[in-house]
Amino acid sequence: MRYLLFITTFLTSLFCAAGESHEIVGYAPRFVGEKVSLYTYQDYITMTRVKIGEGFVSEKDSLFHIPLNIKSTIKGIIEIDRTESEMYLAPNTSYDLYFLKAVGQPDGFQTKKTEMVFFGLDSTDINYRVIAYNSWFDMFVSLYSNELSTNNFQMFLDTFKVDVSSAYKDVKDEYFLNYVRYNIAEMDQAFDSKGRLRLNTYLTYIKPFPVYYENDQYMRFFKRFYSDDFGDYIPEIEHAVFLALNDSSPTKLMLALKQDLFLANPEIRELVMVDKLGKAFYQEPQFRGHILTILDSVSKHAAYPHSAVVAKNVISYITRIEQGFPAPHISLPNPNGDPITWDKYKGKFVYFTFFETWNEEALAELRFIGELKKLYDEDIAFLSVCTDENREKFDKFKAANPQLNWDIIYVGKDEELLTKFRVTSSPAYFLIDQDGFIALAPAPSPSPDGEYESIDKTFYIIRQALHPVEPIRVGGQ
Repeated sequence: MRYLLFITTFLTSLFCAAGESHEIVGYAPRFVGEKVSLYTYQDYITMTRVKIGEGFVSEKDSLFHIPLNIKSTIKGIIEIDRTESEMYLAPNTSYDLYFLKAVGQPDGFQTKKTEMVFFGLDSTDINYRVIAYNSWFDMFVSLYSNELSTNNFQMFLDTFKVDVSSAYKDVKDEYFLNYVRYNIAEMDQAFDSKGRLRLNTYLTYIKPFPVYYENDQYMRFFKRFYSDDFGDYIPEIEHAVFLALNDSSPTKLMLALKQDLFLANPEIRELVMVDKLGKAFYQEPQFRGHILTILDSVSKHAAYPHSAVVAKNVISYITRIEQGFPAPHISLPNPNGDPITWDKYKGKFVYFTFFETWNEEALAELRFIGELKKLYDEDIAFLSVCTDENREKFDKFKAANPQLNWDIIYVGKDEELLTKFRVTSSPAYFLIDQDGFIALAPAPSPSPDGEYESIDKTFYIIRQALHPVEPIRVGGQ
């Protein structure tokens, strides 16, 4: 978090008293006319943001106003023109600040980080306290930096804990006290690289306390403490976990994880389960369909509401139709045997298309695909699905076009499949890589359409990369 404390008579005179209502009043002269968005984190597992307010930087006085109506302390993110900075927001509190222009960062960055200057910030405010504590902690680490790699540092850290406890003995702000506690806990954890003191850390920092979902420092510590994957468990637990995954059973999975001493608390266990499922989606591709089923169940029937929120956000994240994300799980009807999944094409890129037989453009493109298949069949697999409402028309089309000799499957109006791939019209094209991740979404069509080059160029590049040609050398070397 990057912001500063600052009081200037001239600038503070720009701000009006907030009265009974509470708001953020910001001075942003470098962003006149721009929209201002205020976000917070819906959960700290997926870091999903939700908008909680907005405004505009006035051309008249370079100020923006965002009303605040919050019931507990949360972290806020102010964003203006792809530039953002973070702050804490406390209930029944107004803030006056100066939002600075980011410097030293290329315009190509999607989101640039900047600083904020606070005006007239009370010394009891959460932002004031966090800034002061962080400065103190940084000075402590700097002072004993030579001891960081030795066993002596723990002794100095213990002394720092005593000093902190004394300094804040009269503070009643629970958010701040937890921020400090888990900042120190994270340092404790960092010096236990082999996990020898893990039980002590658990008994000291986790077991006696509730889950502080809205405290960013607690959640940072929490995620590090529970960072292991399913595959890191002892064989007995790992076996039970994978049996539960295979059965798509959240109940069995919760029981398997209960064998972990550090997951005795069912609230923590459910949250950790959701987090680990999100990671396993990438690490265990054979279970992706099962994992989505479990997450969907948790999102609807979680014992703890926050776990349901996180499960929904995990599903949204891992099913994004964007380059670099896993392709949504498929299980398509196959008249020749087992259902078709991505496993059938493992090791090849897959050109995946949606079409309808009444669409002349789509039918013309299918014929182009036939020509591409002749050229690139060694490295590219082809899969086309028909979304006709009428199965009979599809059967007639297939019978009339035997030259279209790749996997062409009838799925009808399969709403689940269409939703997974965000298909709203056909034809639609996707390129899936050799490991089941999305390479292009949407992918270019088989023939040039006036805006994009055809997929042929992409296929050619793939073939060249997979089968590089040794250059011809002239001479003895």
